[in-house]
Amino acid sequence: MTKSSTRSVTPWGIIGICFAIGVGLLFLGNVDRIIWNLTQSGEQLSGRVVDMYSRRTQPTDTYLTFLPRVAFTDPGGVAREMSVKTGSTYYNFRKGEKVTVLWRPETQSIAINVPFQRNFGTAIVMWVFTLIGAVMFLVSIWFIILRGFARMSK
Repeated sequence: MTKSSTRSVTPWGIIGICFAIGVGLLFLGNVDRIIWNLTQSGEQLSGRVVDMYSRRTQPTDTYLTFLPRVAFTDPGGVAREMSVKTGSTYYNFRKGEKVTVLWRPETQSIAINVPFQRNFGTAIVMWVFTLIGAVMFLVSIWFIILRGFARMSK
């Protein structure tokens, strides 16, 4: 007579796929936040918006890109007045408004430090990606731990 074992086997392939998809969705759900954090480099200085320019990036664009001109004093004590190089469609500054300038001396450029924000639709999609990714990641870790305990109890 042969013994039959009735142990539950979770294949490593399914665990690996669940782990990879979970990490991928976690990344996709936070990629805009990661990019925002990476671009927030520079020395933070107090500045003031002295003018706002707008332009179309392409002739066919239906939106405007805003380029604020900012006055600030760099760490060396030199008073400067510069425009942001790339601009944004989301800038909503007024002339005379105080802003935090990110001074980048190596490139002699500035950026304006604005708080991270998402519009409502994007926030929902990103949270769904993040939650599904977190669940898949945690489930794969849970199965790895269960397999480890199953092997140790033999």
